[in-house]
Amino acid sequence: MQKVKIITDSTAYLTKEQLAAYDITMVPLAVNLGNENFKEGEKYTNHQFFDKLRESKELFPTTSQPAAGEFKEAYETLSKEAESVVAILISSGISGTVQAAQTGAGLAEGTDVTVIDSYSTAGGLAFMVLEAASMAREGKGKEEIITTVEHMRDTLSTLFMVDTFEYLKRGGRIGGAQALVGTLLKIKPILYIRGKIDVFQKVRTRQKALGRVVEELDEFLKTCDINKARVAVLLVDCQDEAVKFGEQIKAKYPHLEFEYADIGPVVGSHVGPGTMGLAFCSLP
Repeated sequence: MQKVKIITDSTAYLTKEQLAAYDITMVPLAVNLGNENFKEGEKYTNHQFFDKLRESKELFPTTSQPAAGEFKEAYETLSKEAESVVAILISSGISGTVQAAQTGAGLAEGTDVTVIDSYSTAGGLAFMVLEAASMAREGKGKEEIITTVEHMRDTLSTLFMVDTFEYLKRGGRIGGAQALVGTLLKIKPILYIRGKIDVFQKVRTRQKALGRVVEELDEFLKTCDINKARVAVLLVDCQDEAVKFGEQIKAKYPHLEFEYADIGPVVGSHVGPGTMGLAFCSLP
Protein backbone atom coordinates (compact mmCIF):
# COMPACT_ATOMS: atom_id res chain seq x y z
CA MET A 1 0.00 0.00 0.00
CA GLN A 2 1.26 3.48 -0.90
CA LYS A 3 1.95 5.82 2.02
CA VAL A 4 0.28 8.97 0.64
CA LYS A 5 -2.16 10.00 -2.09
CA ILE A 6 -2.57 13.62 -3.24
CA ILE A 7 -5.76 15.55 -4.00
CA THR A 8 -6.13 19.03 -5.45
CA ASP A 9 -8.80 21.11 -7.15
CA SER A 10 -9.25 22.39 -10.70
CA THR A 11 -7.58 25.76 -10.02
CA ALA A 12 -4.16 24.10 -9.97
CA TYR A 13 -4.80 23.98 -13.75
CA LEU A 14 -2.91 20.75 -14.23
CA THR A 15 -3.37 18.96 -17.54
CA LYS A 16 -5.01 15.54 -17.79
CA GLU A 17 -1.59 14.19 -18.67
CA GLN A 18 -0.04 15.64 -15.52
CA LEU A 19 -2.85 14.32 -13.32
CA ALA A 20 -2.39 10.83 -14.77
CA ALA A 21 1.41 10.84 -14.74
CA TYR A 22 1.63 12.01 -11.12
CA ASP A 23 -1.39 10.00 -9.90
CA ILE A 24 -3.19 13.11 -8.63
CA THR A 25 -6.92 13.19 -7.90
CA MET A 26 -8.59 16.44 -8.95
CA VAL A 27 -11.93 17.66 -7.56
CA PRO A 28 -13.28 20.44 -9.83
CA LEU A 29 -14.96 23.69 -8.89
CA ALA A 30 -18.18 24.63 -10.70
CA VAL A 31 -18.81 27.61 -12.99
CA ASN A 32 -22.15 29.31 -13.58
CA LEU A 33 -22.33 31.37 -16.77
CA GLY A 34 -25.72 32.79 -17.68
CA ASN A 35 -28.03 29.77 -17.79
CA GLU A 36 -25.14 27.31 -17.96
CA ASN A 37 -23.63 25.37 -15.09
CA PHE A 38 -20.58 23.18 -15.60
CA LYS A 39 -17.48 21.80 -13.93
CA GLU A 40 -14.35 23.81 -14.65
CA GLY A 41 -12.45 22.39 -17.60
CA GLU A 42 -15.25 20.11 -18.80
CA LYS A 43 -17.40 22.12 -21.24
CA TYR A 44 -15.14 24.77 -22.76
CA THR A 45 -11.46 25.18 -23.43
CA ASN A 46 -10.00 28.22 -21.71
CA HIS A 47 -9.92 30.10 -25.02
CA GLN A 48 -13.57 29.29 -25.79
CA PHE A 49 -14.65 30.41 -22.34
CA PHE A 50 -12.85 33.76 -22.47
CA ASP A 51 -14.12 34.37 -25.99
CA LYS A 52 -17.65 34.12 -24.59
CA LEU A 53 -16.79 36.72 -21.96
CA ARG A 54 -15.36 39.05 -24.60
CA GLU A 55 -18.48 38.71 -26.76
CA SER A 56 -20.94 39.75 -24.05
CA LYS A 57 -20.44 42.54 -21.53
CA GLU A 58 -23.54 41.32 -19.70
CA LEU A 59 -22.05 37.95 -18.79
CA PHE A 60 -20.09 37.46 -15.62
CA PRO A 61 -19.57 33.99 -14.19
CA THR A 62 -20.03 32.95 -10.61
CA THR A 63 -18.21 29.98 -9.17
CA SER A 64 -18.86 27.48 -6.42
CA GLN A 65 -16.67 25.10 -4.47
CA PRO A 66 -17.09 21.33 -4.66
CA ALA A 67 -19.56 19.77 -2.24
CA ALA A 68 -18.17 18.21 0.93
CA GLY A 69 -19.58 14.90 -0.29
CA GLU A 70 -17.32 14.97 -3.34
CA PHE A 71 -14.28 15.20 -1.09
CA LYS A 72 -15.66 12.49 1.22
CA GLU A 73 -15.99 10.08 -1.71
CA ALA A 74 -12.49 10.89 -2.96
CA TYR A 75 -10.95 10.38 0.50
CA GLU A 76 -12.69 7.06 1.00
CA THR A 77 -11.62 5.79 -2.41
CA LEU A 78 -7.99 6.84 -1.97
CA SER A 79 -7.81 5.50 1.58
CA LYS A 80 -8.21 2.01 0.13
CA GLU A 81 -4.94 2.58 -1.75
CA ALA A 82 -2.87 4.60 0.73
CA GLU A 83 -2.32 5.11 4.44
CA SER A 84 -2.91 8.88 4.26
CA VAL A 85 -4.44 11.49 1.96
CA VAL A 86 -3.10 15.04 1.60
CA ALA A 87 -5.35 17.64 -0.05
CA ILE A 88 -3.65 20.83 -1.29
CA LEU A 89 -6.20 23.42 -2.35
CA ILE A 90 -7.01 26.94 -3.53
CA SER A 91 -6.69 29.63 -0.86
CA SER A 92 -9.53 29.81 1.66
CA GLY A 93 -9.45 33.58 1.14
CA ILE A 94 -10.61 33.11 -2.46
CA SER A 95 -12.89 30.08 -2.27
CA GLY A 96 -14.77 27.91 0.21
CA THR A 97 -13.05 24.80 -1.15
CA VAL A 98 -10.79 24.29 1.89
CA GLN A 99 -13.80 24.41 4.22
CA ALA A 100 -15.67 21.88 2.05
CA ALA A 101 -12.61 19.62 2.05
CA GLN A 102 -12.33 19.82 5.84
CA THR A 103 -16.02 19.02 6.24
CA GLY A 104 -15.62 16.09 3.87
CA ALA A 105 -12.70 14.80 5.94
CA GLY A 106 -14.91 14.80 9.02
CA LEU A 107 -17.50 12.73 7.18
CA ALA A 108 -15.02 10.19 5.80
CA GLU A 109 -14.75 7.61 8.57
CA GLY A 110 -11.60 5.60 8.99
CA THR A 111 -9.45 7.91 6.86
CA ASP A 112 -6.31 9.91 7.65
CA VAL A 113 -6.72 13.20 5.79
CA THR A 114 -4.67 16.41 5.96
CA VAL A 115 -6.08 19.50 4.25
CA ILE A 116 -3.54 22.19 3.33
CA ASP A 117 -4.59 25.73 2.46
CA SER A 118 -2.14 26.83 -0.25
CA TYR A 119 -2.90 30.55 0.36
CA SER A 120 -2.67 30.68 -3.42
CA THR A 121 -3.95 29.17 -6.66
CA ALA A 122 -2.88 28.47 -10.26
CA GLY A 123 0.92 28.27 -10.72
CA GLY A 124 1.81 28.39 -7.04
CA LEU A 125 -0.73 25.73 -6.14
CA ALA A 126 0.47 23.57 -9.03
CA PHE A 127 4.07 23.70 -7.76
CA MET A 128 3.04 22.39 -4.35
CA VAL A 129 0.79 19.68 -5.75
CA LEU A 130 3.32 18.36 -8.25
CA GLU A 131 6.13 18.28 -5.70
CA ALA A 132 3.91 16.53 -3.16
CA ALA A 133 2.81 13.97 -5.74
CA SER A 134 6.40 13.36 -6.82
CA MET A 135 7.41 12.74 -3.20
CA ALA A 136 4.42 10.45 -2.69
CA ARG A 137 5.47 8.34 -5.68
CA GLU A 138 8.95 8.05 -4.17
CA GLY A 139 7.41 6.62 -1.01
CA LYS A 140 7.96 9.67 1.21
CA GLY A 141 5.80 9.92 4.33
CA LYS A 142 3.02 12.35 5.11
CA GLU A 143 4.98 14.55 7.51
CA GLU A 144 7.89 15.02 5.10
CA ILE A 145 5.49 15.95 2.30
CA ILE A 146 3.61 18.42 4.50
CA THR A 147 6.87 20.07 5.63
CA THR A 148 8.00 20.52 2.02
CA VAL A 149 4.65 21.94 0.90
CA GLU A 150 4.57 24.39 3.80
CA HIS A 151 8.09 25.58 2.95
CA MET A 152 7.05 26.16 -0.66
CA ARG A 153 3.95 28.01 0.51
CA ASP A 154 5.98 30.22 2.84
CA THR A 155 8.41 31.22 0.06
CA LEU A 156 5.75 31.68 -2.63
CA SER A 157 5.04 34.97 -4.38
CA THR A 158 2.24 35.32 -6.93
CA LEU A 159 2.04 38.61 -8.83
CA PHE A 160 0.05 39.42 -11.94
CA MET A 161 -0.63 42.43 -14.12
CA VAL A 162 -4.27 43.03 -15.06
CA ASP A 163 -4.62 44.24 -18.64
CA THR A 164 -8.09 45.79 -18.36
CA PHE A 165 -10.30 47.08 -15.56
CA GLU A 166 -13.37 45.60 -17.26
CA TYR A 167 -13.44 42.30 -15.38
CA LEU A 168 -12.57 43.81 -12.01
CA LYS A 169 -15.58 46.09 -12.59
CA ARG A 170 -17.88 43.25 -13.68
CA GLY A 171 -16.93 41.27 -10.60
CA GLY A 172 -17.68 44.20 -8.31
CA ARG A 173 -14.08 44.60 -7.12
CA ILE A 174 -13.99 48.23 -8.31
CA GLY A 175 -16.60 50.82 -9.32
CA GLY A 176 -17.31 52.15 -12.80
CA ALA A 177 -15.66 55.52 -12.09
CA GLN A 178 -12.49 53.84 -10.88
CA ALA A 179 -12.41 51.68 -13.98
CA LEU A 180 -12.86 54.67 -16.27
CA VAL A 181 -10.12 56.73 -14.63
CA GLY A 182 -7.75 53.77 -14.59
CA THR A 183 -8.37 53.10 -18.28
CA LEU A 184 -7.87 56.75 -19.27
CA LEU A 185 -4.59 56.94 -17.34
CA LYS A 186 -3.41 53.60 -18.80
CA ILE A 187 -2.96 52.22 -15.31
CA LYS A 188 -2.15 48.52 -15.08
CA PRO A 189 -2.76 47.28 -11.54
CA ILE A 190 -0.42 44.62 -10.21
CA LEU A 191 -2.25 42.23 -7.91
CA TYR A 192 -0.83 39.61 -5.60
CA ILE A 193 -2.24 36.57 -3.87
CA ARG A 194 -1.36 35.81 -0.29
CA GLY A 195 -4.46 34.28 1.20
CA LYS A 196 -6.65 36.70 -0.74
CA ILE A 197 -6.23 38.89 -3.80
CA ASP A 198 -4.92 42.38 -3.03
CA VAL A 199 -3.41 45.30 -4.92
CA PHE A 200 0.39 45.21 -4.86
CA GLN A 201 1.03 48.36 -6.90
CA LYS A 202 -0.50 50.50 -9.65
CA VAL A 203 1.78 51.17 -12.61
CA ARG A 204 1.21 53.06 -15.84
CA THR A 205 1.63 51.01 -19.04
CA ARG A 206 1.76 47.26 -19.53
CA GLN A 207 5.51 47.14 -20.13
CA LYS A 208 6.33 48.94 -16.88
CA ALA A 209 3.94 46.74 -14.92
CA LEU A 210 5.53 43.55 -16.22
CA GLY A 211 8.97 45.03 -15.55
CA ARG A 212 7.94 45.64 -11.96
CA VAL A 213 6.85 42.02 -11.60
CA VAL A 214 10.24 40.86 -12.93
CA GLU A 215 11.97 43.07 -10.35
CA GLU A 216 10.29 40.99 -7.64
CA LEU A 217 11.64 37.84 -9.29
CA ASP A 218 15.10 39.44 -9.34
CA GLU A 219 14.97 40.00 -5.59
CA PHE A 220 13.76 36.45 -4.98
CA LEU A 221 16.56 34.88 -7.03
CA LYS A 222 19.17 36.82 -5.03
CA THR A 223 18.18 34.79 -1.97
CA CYS A 224 17.42 31.43 -3.59
CA ASP A 225 19.48 28.61 -5.11
CA ILE A 226 18.39 28.77 -8.76
CA ASN A 227 18.27 24.96 -8.88
CA LYS A 228 15.66 24.96 -6.12
CA ALA A 229 13.59 27.76 -7.63
CA ARG A 230 10.19 27.01 -9.11
CA VAL A 231 8.93 29.70 -11.50
CA ALA A 232 5.82 29.93 -13.66
CA VAL A 233 4.66 32.53 -16.17
CA LEU A 234 0.96 33.05 -15.46
CA LEU A 235 -1.37 33.87 -18.34
CA VAL A 236 -5.07 34.28 -19.02
CA ASP A 237 -5.77 33.55 -22.70
CA CYS A 238 -2.76 35.46 -24.05
CA GLN A 239 -0.37 32.73 -25.15
CA ASP A 240 1.66 34.74 -27.66
CA GLU A 241 2.30 37.62 -25.27
CA ALA A 242 3.18 35.19 -22.47
CA VAL A 243 5.75 33.43 -24.66
CA LYS A 244 7.39 36.80 -25.43
CA PHE A 245 7.43 37.58 -21.71
CA GLY A 246 8.98 34.19 -21.02
CA GLU A 247 11.65 34.81 -23.66
CA GLN A 248 12.65 38.02 -21.86
CA ILE A 249 13.04 36.10 -18.61
CA LYS A 250 15.02 33.35 -20.36
CA ALA A 251 17.36 35.93 -21.87
CA LYS A 252 17.97 37.38 -18.41
CA TYR A 253 18.30 34.03 -16.64
CA PRO A 254 19.49 31.41 -19.19
CA HIS A 255 19.79 28.64 -16.59
CA LEU A 256 16.40 29.24 -14.97
CA GLU A 257 13.77 26.64 -15.76
CA PHE A 258 10.16 27.79 -15.73
CA GLU A 259 6.68 26.70 -16.75
CA TYR A 260 3.70 28.39 -18.36
CA ALA A 261 0.51 28.30 -16.28
CA ASP A 262 -2.62 28.76 -18.38
CA ILE A 263 -5.29 30.03 -15.98
CA GLY A 264 -8.88 28.93 -16.48
CA PRO A 265 -12.39 30.27 -15.77
CA VAL A 266 -12.62 30.20 -11.97
CA VAL A 267 -9.59 32.43 -11.40
CA GLY A 268 -9.26 34.07 -14.82
CA SER A 269 -12.76 35.50 -14.96
CA HIS A 270 -12.00 37.81 -12.03
CA VAL A 271 -9.01 39.43 -13.74
CA GLY A 272 -9.82 38.92 -17.41
CA PRO A 273 -7.98 37.81 -20.55
CA GLY A 274 -4.64 39.47 -21.16
CA THR A 275 -3.60 39.11 -17.53
CA MET A 276 0.00 37.95 -17.08
CA GLY A 277 2.35 37.52 -14.19
CA LEU A 278 4.71 35.27 -12.29
CA ALA A 279 4.54 32.75 -9.49
CA PHE A 280 7.77 31.69 -7.83
CA CYS A 281 8.85 29.75 -4.76
CA SER A 282 11.68 27.58 -3.48
CA LEU A 283 12.11 23.96 -2.53
CA PRO A 284 13.63 23.36 0.93
